[in-house]
Amino acid sequence: MLRYFNGYILFPTLEKLKKREIRSKLSELKNFEAKENRIQIAQQKKLLYHLFIFCQKNIPYYQDLFLKYKFDPEKIFKDLRYIEILPTLTKDDVRENSERLKKPWGGFHERKTGGSTGQSVFFYYDQQGLDWTAAINLYALEMAGKKVHHKDCHIASELGLEPPSLKYQFIDWLKLFSQNRKRLMIESFSDENLSSNYKSLKKMKPHLLQGHPSSAYSIANFIERNNLKPIKLCEIFEPSGEMLTDKMVESIEKNLRCKVVNRYGNAEFGVMAHSRFDDSYNRLKIFRRAFHIEEAEQSNIIVTGITNHAFPLIRYDTGDIGTVRDENDGLFLYNIQGRIHDSVKINGQYYATHYIMDYLDHKVKNIREFQIIFKDESDIPILNIVPEKENDFDRITAYIKEKWGNGVKLNFIKYEQLQRVGWRQKFRHVIDQREQG
Repeated sequence: MLRYFNGYILFPTLEKLKKREIRSKLSELKNFEAKENRIQIAQQKKLLYHLFIFCQKNIPYYQDLFLKYKFDPEKIFKDLRYIEILPTLTKDDVRENSERLKKPWGGFHERKTGGSTGQSVFFYYDQQGLDWTAAINLYALEMAGKKVHHKDCHIASELGLEPPSLKYQFIDWLKLFSQNRKRLMIESFSDENLSSNYKSLKKMKPHLLQGHPSSAYSIANFIERNNLKPIKLCEIFEPSGEMLTDKMVESIEKNLRCKVVNRYGNAEFGVMAHSRFDDSYNRLKIFRRAFHIEEAEQSNIIVTGITNHAFPLIRYDTGDIGTVRDENDGLFLYNIQGRIHDSVKINGQYYATHYIMDYLDHKVKNIREFQIIFKDESDIPILNIVPEKENDFDRITAYIKEKWGNGVKLNFIKYEQLQRVGWRQKFRHVIDQREQG
């Protein structure tokens, strides 16, 4: 009964008190999704037209860009592909033109990319944009079969941060409580840690488990490796922040006895696409009300965000690769290739790179990028760090030594010294040069 109160009374009450407009946008999104494909496309053209006119009047970067390419917003009504006369927008472009991409008046909420497909960059939302991302996330969860009264659990990294203020702790607790959510904290993939996580998950029994696939996969492997009888630990597993693989899906579904769904999103836009419960995890429906994603066949995923006018991103190259197809029942994303996270052995324990990323971002701070290199002569990984400030070496070194001691060889480099791999020169957080010999 309490879960129904939280989901249907407490959460809407808190939304109103915080002056958020999430449920109204959720309703608009549902109405949009219920319409025929051709009507969605027609409405999306109008939304894009208004975005371009807004940018033409208010955003310095696009004022110059539109003039240079003689871009006429009216022409998108004839053919959406007309937008492709504009160049793609990269993370480097955003970093170099951050102030010129903002709307002239304030009210910004800052967000930072994780840097897994390139250099970390700051992006900004207005309140409307944030409310849209929240509404889309709720709708995506409904698509996956999760209702507001269902329990869910979010896998998070245990970073050993200083306890926040009591006020922050209360607000965080209230937010989780109103969403019927708990957290499962994971520090490493040691048997001791995984055993504790497994027991906690058995006790929680959430309807939805959400987190990095590598974390859920490690729990699934722990169950299989220790010949534990698979039991239903959750109804649904939803990934965040990493690319799913067939091997992961098979193991998670087998050992956690759940359905694996999939989503695609990033810090720049929030959730952009989600698989439907009865579809394959590899078929994700794109939310056309909020995003124009250009059709592609295993090439760069190019996105124009429609709902965030504070920091508009037109033809933004996400750094990911996939197939985008316009089908009878909507626009769908397949075969996503991108932010692959690895597992790294340090001092005899395995750490997911998303844990290392979280530790550097939230505990150490002021890290622009990192990369771990394994060479032939030693099993000790080299941790290459690109600091935001060149005079910050001693402070960063102290944090790394405190955490891992001599388990890593710390090295400070410039951003351009980061290595790329593969025929597309993709950035990877872990490069094993032992495999190249």
